[in-house]
Amino acid sequence: MKALLEADPYCKWAILNVVNEDLSVSDAFPHFLADSHHQVRILAAKSITSLFQDVKQRDSSGMSKPLPLKLQQKAFENAYLRVQEGMKNLVSGDASPEDLLDKQCNGKAALLMLITMVLCCSPVCEKQALFAICQSMKENGLEPHLVKKVLEKVSDIFGYKSIEDFMTSHLDYLVMEWLKINDSGYSLSAFPYVLLNHTSLEEFYRSCYKVLVPHLVIRSQFEEVKSLANKIEKDWRQVLGDCFPKILVNILPYFAYQSHGNSEAAEQRDAASKVYDMLKDENCLGKQQIDNLFHNNLPEIVVELLMTLHEPPDAPEGGAQLSKYIRELDPVPNPPHFPSYVIKATLDYINNCHKSKLKNLVAVLSKSPDSFQKILLALCKHASDTTNIYKKHRALIIYHLFVSLLLKEIKDGLGGAWAFVLRDVIYTLIHHINSRPVTIRDISVRSFSLCCDLLHHVCHTAVTCCNDALDSHLHVIVGTLIPLALEQPEIQEQVLGLLKYLVIDNKDNENLYQAIKCLDPFPEYPAFKDLRATQQKIKYSKGPYSLLEEINHFLSVGVCDSLPLTRLEGLYDLRKQLEQHKDQMKDLLKNFQEKPEDCVVVKLVVNLLQLAKMAVNRTGEKAVLEAVGSCLGEIGPMDFSTIALQRAENAQDSKAVELLEDRKLQWVFIMLTQINIALTDNCIDVRAAAVSCLKNILATKSGSEFWEVYKNKADPMLIYLQPFRISRKKFLVVPANDTEAPLESLDDANLWIPLGESHETWIKRLTSSILDSRGVQNEVLQLMKPLCEVKTDLCQTLLPYLIHDILLHDSDESWRNLLSIHIQKFFTACCRFASSSRSTTPSNSDSDPETHNFKSLDKVSRRAMLAVVDYLRRQNRSVSGTVFDDSFWLDLNYLEVAIAAQSCAAHFTALLYTEIYADKINRDKQQERSSFKAAKSLAFEEESQKTTITILSEKSKEETGLSLQDLLMDIYRSIGEPDSLYGCGGGRILQPLARIRTYEHEAVWEKALVTRDLEASLSPSTHQAGIIEVLQNFGLRHTLSMYLKGLEHENTEWSAELQEIRYQAAWRTTQWDDISSVNNEASRPGYHESLYGALQSLRDKEFSAFYDGLKDARVNEVKELCKGSLESVYSLYPTLCRLQLIGELENTGLLFSRSVTTQQLNDTYLKWQRQSQLLKDSDFCFQEPVMALRTVVLDILLEKENENTKRECIKDILTKHLVELSRLARTAKNTQLPERAMFQIKQHNPTGYGVSEWQLEEAQVFWAKKEESLALNILKSMIKKLDANWFQVENDPHLKLIYTECLRLCGTWLAETCLENPTVIMQKYLEKAVEVASNHSGDSSDELKKGKMKAFLSLARFSDNQYQRIENYMKSSEFENKQTLLKKAQEEVILLKECKAETNRYTVKVQRELQLDECAMHALKEDRKRFLCKAVENYISCLLSGEEHDMWIFRLCSLWLENSGVDRVNELMKKNAKKIPSYKFLPLMYQLAARMGTKLMGGLGFHEVLNNLIARISLDHPHHTLFIILALANANKDELLTKQNAIGRNKLMKNAPKDISQLDVDRMEAAGNIINIVRKTRARMVRHIEALCDAYIILANVDATPWKSERKAISIPANQPIVKLKDLDDVVVPTMEIKVDPTGQYENLVTIKSFKPEFHLAGGLNLPKIIDCVGSDGKERRQLVKGHDDLRQDAVMQQVFQMCNTLLQQNTETRKRKLTIRRYKVVPLSQRSGVLEWCSRTTPIGEFLVGVKEGAHKRYRPKDYSSSHCQKMMMAAQKKSSEEKYIIFLELCENFQPVFRYFCMEKFLDPAVWFEKRLAYTRSVATSSIVGYILGLGDRHIQNILIDEQTAELVHIDLGVAFEQGKILPTPETVPFRLTRDIVDGMGITGVEGVFRRCCEKTMAVMRNNQEALLTIVEVLLYDPLFHWTINPLKALYLQQRPEDEADMNSTLNADPQECKRKARDDQSFNKVAERVLLRLQEKLKGVEDGTVLSVGGQVNLLIQQAMDPKNLSQLFFGWKAWV
Repeated sequence: MKALLEADPYCKWAILNVVNEDLSVSDAFPHFLADSHHQVRILAAKSITSLFQDVKQRDSSGMSKPLPLKLQQKAFENAYLRVQEGMKNLVSGDASPEDLLDKQCNGKAALLMLITMVLCCSPVCEKQALFAICQSMKENGLEPHLVKKVLEKVSDIFGYKSIEDFMTSHLDYLVMEWLKINDSGYSLSAFPYVLLNHTSLEEFYRSCYKVLVPHLVIRSQFEEVKSLANKIEKDWRQVLGDCFPKILVNILPYFAYQSHGNSEAAEQRDAASKVYDMLKDENCLGKQQIDNLFHNNLPEIVVELLMTLHEPPDAPEGGAQLSKYIRELDPVPNPPHFPSYVIKATLDYINNCHKSKLKNLVAVLSKSPDSFQKILLALCKHASDTTNIYKKHRALIIYHLFVSLLLKEIKDGLGGAWAFVLRDVIYTLIHHINSRPVTIRDISVRSFSLCCDLLHHVCHTAVTCCNDALDSHLHVIVGTLIPLALEQPEIQEQVLGLLKYLVIDNKDNENLYQAIKCLDPFPEYPAFKDLRATQQKIKYSKGPYSLLEEINHFLSVGVCDSLPLTRLEGLYDLRKQLEQHKDQMKDLLKNFQEKPEDCVVVKLVVNLLQLAKMAVNRTGEKAVLEAVGSCLGEIGPMDFSTIALQRAENAQDSKAVELLEDRKLQWVFIMLTQINIALTDNCIDVRAAAVSCLKNILATKSGSEFWEVYKNKADPMLIYLQPFRISRKKFLVVPANDTEAPLESLDDANLWIPLGESHETWIKRLTSSILDSRGVQNEVLQLMKPLCEVKTDLCQTLLPYLIHDILLHDSDESWRNLLSIHIQKFFTACCRFASSSRSTTPSNSDSDPETHNFKSLDKVSRRAMLAVVDYLRRQNRSVSGTVFDDSFWLDLNYLEVAIAAQSCAAHFTALLYTEIYADKINRDKQQERSSFKAAKSLAFEEESQKTTITILSEKSKEETGLSLQDLLMDIYRSIGEPDSLYGCGGGRILQPLARIRTYEHEAVWEKALVTRDLEASLSPSTHQAGIIEVLQNFGLRHTLSMYLKGLEHENTEWSAELQEIRYQAAWRTTQWDDISSVNNEASRPGYHESLYGALQSLRDKEFSAFYDGLKDARVNEVKELCKGSLESVYSLYPTLCRLQLIGELENTGLLFSRSVTTQQLNDTYLKWQRQSQLLKDSDFCFQEPVMALRTVVLDILLEKENENTKRECIKDILTKHLVELSRLARTAKNTQLPERAMFQIKQHNPTGYGVSEWQLEEAQVFWAKKEESLALNILKSMIKKLDANWFQVENDPHLKLIYTECLRLCGTWLAETCLENPTVIMQKYLEKAVEVASNHSGDSSDELKKGKMKAFLSLARFSDNQYQRIENYMKSSEFENKQTLLKKAQEEVILLKECKAETNRYTVKVQRELQLDECAMHALKEDRKRFLCKAVENYISCLLSGEEHDMWIFRLCSLWLENSGVDRVNELMKKNAKKIPSYKFLPLMYQLAARMGTKLMGGLGFHEVLNNLIARISLDHPHHTLFIILALANANKDELLTKQNAIGRNKLMKNAPKDISQLDVDRMEAAGNIINIVRKTRARMVRHIEALCDAYIILANVDATPWKSERKAISIPANQPIVKLKDLDDVVVPTMEIKVDPTGQYENLVTIKSFKPEFHLAGGLNLPKIIDCVGSDGKERRQLVKGHDDLRQDAVMQQVFQMCNTLLQQNTETRKRKLTIRRYKVVPLSQRSGVLEWCSRTTPIGEFLVGVKEGAHKRYRPKDYSSSHCQKMMMAAQKKSSEEKYIIFLELCENFQPVFRYFCMEKFLDPAVWFEKRLAYTRSVATSSIVGYILGLGDRHIQNILIDEQTAELVHIDLGVAFEQGKILPTPETVPFRLTRDIVDGMGITGVEGVFRRCCEKTMAVMRNNQEALLTIVEVLLYDPLFHWTINPLKALYLQQRPEDEADMNSTLNADPQECKRKARDDQSFNKVAERVLLRLQEKLKGVEDGTVLSVGGQVNLLIQQAMDPKNLSQLFFGWKAWV
């Protein structure tokens, strides 16, 4: 029978003839249910499904297809009757009672079985079946517990939360049917309420009376109503009032809709009016009350009415719009139900009853606009509360109906609610579309279709009526629809229609245009072709985008928090862009190294991670994480040149502070923003809560104040919140809850520490308790409670504000103590948890009950509590308080807080808190000390920084059992800053683990291995993991695999960590077979395990497994990354590296899946190389895994490939790749890996075969390993081979390159090892290399050019060294003696000749010797000249052939200027200098120009060459040169332009005016000539520049004494020409750095627009003026105009700084650390005036520390001595002995403690920024100290060092005392640079250790390695005829003015200034001074201090020690303020 049924569900043919009646199968089947045999009955019941479903026909989702409605209903009735019949049969039988019982049981079972099956398979009959159960409980006495069991199962299947939910959802129907049976037994009280889990009738009534009463009322059973009301103890009228909306719904529709003679309807109408009349009756509700209820409950009535919608499928024309979404099989809803036209009629009827005659109901509702929200929310709630898809669909249809009504009226604004309604509808629909079920049925597709239809409707209305409503939501709409169109083919047309409407039809709509432009691209499917084209046309309307623009475009799209899925397409596109444009990425990185703060790549990474964070646990999680992972993999671990990541942890907070002053209003703003976000939340409860909070907040006083203040800010948020404002005059006042003992409620430890509960419950409970306690006073915060109860992340946001508010109103500190205790306990628990989880063996942590409780302290909870601490720290505690006080809102032990932060990966926060902790301890210690300081003698505690960390560490161990030092090491290891680790050594390095960490940090693997091997005391797993890791990094693969085999053999317990390492070792060594998988299936595979698996599948060509494995690995990596706090960039690198590996491996899958061409192989290799280019600055440890994986892939390819040509190709690539790896490893100082790579190459390439590049690399590997002879032998054998095959070499450029390189290297190395004499080296090797390189004709590759350049350079350097050797010898005293002897011998010979003495043996001997000596002398001079010319020639050739070695231009010019008299040199310069691109000479412009036109130096040839060269440079680069040349032409312009010549007589001046010598006249003339040459081509420009310079000079000479004390702006006198200059569009702003453009086509320069008409005065003797220049870019730039001061010295020092920066930039170590010196532009205009770039945003450190008003010393340490007091004391000690000065100085220091550490804490509140800035400060101190020391920079008092308030870098100004001239001042300077206690204090807890010392060492190393270049430039400077760097007595007095000097000074001034000048510069003595300076510089650069040669480290130690030594500091001039 069952089979028959399945075969013919529709009963077309299966008809049985039973007892002469024709019965179709479906009718006959139920008879079995009444069979007398129990098993037959049960079986029949089980297979009843076939009556309702067509089992054979499955629809797409694998669900059986339901049968038509008629059949289903018939079947049910039939079956039910049969079962009942069966029951009756039983009873009538004649059996014994036991039998009867048994049979009854069986009968009931059959009945239940049947009904269960029906419930499960037929939604249409669900209600009937349920009623059948209720009925049979009464009729057949089914046991309630059985029924409940069945129903529980069913409701579980349907996904209801509980049986009550299931039953309640059908209660209306059940009650109605129940009451319909007009049998006295069927009264309401007899209803089987047990099924609703109610125990008593009263409980049933109480919870369901709203459903029950309307049914009673409509049946006019008012007595029943009364009895019910009595039961639940309420007044029955009130009960009626409560149920009023529901009652009306049963009445009104019948009034509204006059039926056509339908008797049933007429009956109902009569009944309805009867009931209504009874209600109107005064002793019931009464007319008045009905009206009131009607009014107040209008929204509820509308909702109830709408909920009765049930469109029959064959609806009349009225409901046609909705009927297409309805099928006959949709189950009927609860009664009463009406079709849509009835409902519309009823709504109109309600409107007509309404008093105000508005045109429709919507208008009535508009009177109170928030009613829309009520109705919409209620409808959504119905949709979301049910899990039944039919109900959901029905709710959507209703929603559709109501929204359509609203949209018709939207142009009237819906009473201000239009924006809210549109947004609400859009997000509701989108959330519905996005919550797609896993299996999609026909009905779900209909729901989607319905949503799309409505969405189309909404969008259409929005575009037509409210023009700007859509643009902000467009992205979300489009992003939601695209995946829907891709997944649902049935509705694809409809979705595409909507998209096309939005994008194509509205592309000219100006509001949507921008939004369309910002959309993510459409996918590349044919269906989306037009859309894609349209969008791209708009996006690229201004031309295609660069990668930077694409990234910015991606970032510009705001993402909706709850819908990360909408960004999928954007992510896919971004990945493509990143993959295709590696070259652009390289340029981007280069730009960001210069300006890391606007690095887009970092912003992109942060943005991607935030997207991923949002996606976790949301729909579409995997797809989003996978896409994010791919993008991050394309970026890879490239060096982001910044350390800190996240800058916007709390963006709202800062935005609020920017917008509003008052804290109360800021909080309102933040809360409203949160609510605004919650209003579009996915969850209905959240929306409901948000609305209630919102209404209350806007009704409070602060709410309306906020509205008044904020409404003119044009924030779109307010438009959305508009409908919820209440126009009441009275404010809502939150009652003050005056319960007693408020503190007790929070004084419960369990409240504050989550014990075994989830984070969500914990934080909700905590927030609610705080809100309930009496502490929170702020009304707005109190009103947020409802929202907190449903939205966890809001609790997290709110917590800090709540605690802050409590503390603000805390008068007696009782709250502070309470909160401190509990929050402290929380962190203590964290620490215990952290330390227990670190313990090695798992057993002990379980046994300890203490730690066990804190297992649930997950990262999220810790981060929530850290956020509280962090927020409080940023708030000001009192008006006068300092940052230090702000940290102690709560009295916490910051060390424990720091440990908690470190465990959440918030490394910078942890560091900051550690420093606060240390600070607190030190302060407490000092207070103790000062309290019991007796009259003992003062001992200066010379604690070096090291000891303080050790002491602190010991103290912290005592207090909390946690070591401060361990924490610091841990933090520094996590942030990847290369130097900090050394700062927390101290007493620790002896500890094995600390030593190992240091070795591994330095990558000294051999030491690490030894130490690891010795340290067997560590737990075995750590020990083994350590050894494996070291072996791996060291490159000992074979040993490693043996070690692993040994471990396996020993059968050790593999921990997860070891297992990972083992997999890694296996894939790296390509061992595919011998790893047995030990790990259980439950846990996810680790990363290396996935890689191993993927590579294995690749070898076995199992591609699906390969791709799936990698996908999962990628998702896991991103998930892991999202868990931590995103602060430190370094913590991303490992993951980025892994993601890159996954990406590259995925791409190589293609090479295996089909036969591969050599072209594809080469392309892949190219791709790899491009990516490697990006990683060149990254740590080797991130580059190495990438290289290793590539090696493995190539190995596998080689193993699989059989065809010879391809094998060769793969071998080639492998060789190239391994050479590359070897180079990388060599640069990283790793020698083991390169050797291994060479070995691998040799395996593939047979020996004795040709010469190739890798052999060259091999030689270099051995040289790096200090095996010099081996390296040289390899080179020599190569040279031999190449010599033999010269013919081949000549025709093969590649070989030629190798040959050149071999010769060059060999020559250089031989010279280094002195294994050959110079001439041989020069001829056999270096000159030959040049020769080989030069004779290559034709176009050469880059490689060849580079080789050529290197060859030229090596030869030039070698010749130069030989030249210098001879030169130095010729300067030596030995040589001088020789010369005197020679002279004597010559004289003797002449005498002998004159005396005509006979030629005896003696005279012959004398003449012989003389000849020999003369020859030797001559030879020496010839050699000197030869080497000189060789050097000049090759330097020129080197500069001609490329850019890489442009620094050598300095040496070339130095040689040329030194030997300007040597004709050969001039000839060489004349011949070739023309060819050198002119920009290469720009850095030397000053020095070249200074030599112009002077006839006295060198031959005429020199001038001609020089003047031509300068003319050429000036024509090519006028912006860089004209100011310099004009300054020479205008040397004496001041006198001419300022008529009164009486300046300066009365005033002390640095530089007195000079008389004009012939030299100067000459030079001015030459400069004039050059300007005239330029004038020919650029007349206008020259004219403008001249005008500008004159204007500056005139302004500089304006006497400013009248305004001396004026602090405000002074207007510039009207006769000043500078005010009249406007729009000089060809003059650049002189104080801006202009990037040199080698092509000379300067474009987009910032030129001068005008000058602001006022100036300020800067302090200082000559009162320099500050003016503002407005550039053509609209920005204002400050300039300092100085008169009476020669700025050339400063200009030249800036030039030296620039040179040092170039050197620091070229070295990887210093470039990575961003070590540079801050410069500013100085433009001398004449000999005594000039203009400088004003360093904006800077303040002198003196100003910050000891400024008169706000000095930090005064603020932080008010009890200390004041700085002026210290100054007086030191002044008084001026004349005393040095010993006494020392003692006084120590006393000062004791009473004047440093405070500079607070600079960064004050200015940069965010921990990551704080760390980054402080690092920049420390590095900048280090760099400027070392460079300053080398240049002998003096006069570093606290007004001459500025600190930048935004970057915290130091800027040194006023560089007038250089080259150790400070040592000859009246009070000589005794320190190498300023490193006083305050400067050190600014570096933080580790002081000079760590970062400072290491950066000093790195800088010193660069300076020492480039001594050539430095010496050259300084030499060029010192002999510059215009550069007066020696100090004359006047300047000395000016620098150190003392009261007693007044008399001397006047007498000096009366002397003729010229005299002083002349005395100071007598040529001969001057040259001696210059030579002495150069010698001292050379010594410094060789590390010679006090006659001994020191290593770099030793030299730095000595300098630091000298600079900090109080003995030295106490001797300094008091104006230097050594105590600060």
